[in-house]
Amino acid sequence: MGKSEKQMDKEHERNQRIIDTAFRLFVEKKIEAVSMDEIAKEAGVGRATLFRCYNNKTELAISVCASKWKAYLDKLDEARPISSIHDIPAIGRFIFTLDSYIGMYQNHKDILQYNDNFNNYVTHQTVQEEELANFHASLNSVNTRLHMMYAKAKEDKTFRTDIPEEQFMRVTVHTMMAACTHYAGGFIWGATDNKDYTGDLLLLKEMILNYAQNGTNL
Repeated sequence: MGKSEKQMDKEHERNQRIIDTAFRLFVEKKIEAVSMDEIAKEAGVGRATLFRCYNNKTELAISVCASKWKAYLDKLDEARPISSIHDIPAIGRFIFTLDSYIGMYQNHKDILQYNDNFNNYVTHQTVQEEELANFHASLNSVNTRLHMMYAKAKEDKTFRTDIPEEQFMRVTVHTMMAACTHYAGGFIWGATDNKDYTGDLLLLKEMILNYAQNGTNL
């Protein structure tokens, strides 16, 4: 006999509570310092229940990352549906992408902080590629958009495509995300607590735009 809708809703609510609690603790204390017992206690679930949902902390950390990125990206998708990729010039989509990372710095520092810790954590764990499948799937819309944006730029020539796509993304989009992450985590040399570094990021955005548009009119 299958589960009732009420039971499924209850399980979904419980799992979301676990995800939200783990996310908060992982951001506050770092993944390495938080125990599964602490998560179970804070989330108000039994230890056995937590381990029925997640076999270990690494599995939970991956689920937290996938869940938080998916929720954030779904909101971006609502604001700018992927179907609209052909409605604006490639440079417009590129600017929107850079601005979205600055927006994360301003309004979602916790996701950037967690993502940095998560990347460091999983590199020191024995994690199989299939275990990261859900996380990679949560980023699918981003990778798809970036690829379509670059392909459109080849047509409308609003930003340069004279270098390989992977290299272009690395020195532009990935650079912006890395800078936003470092400022969100206070990793910049000489950074002052609680100072708003949006101005620095806007300056970096202009530098990246200058690079991206270099030679487009030649």
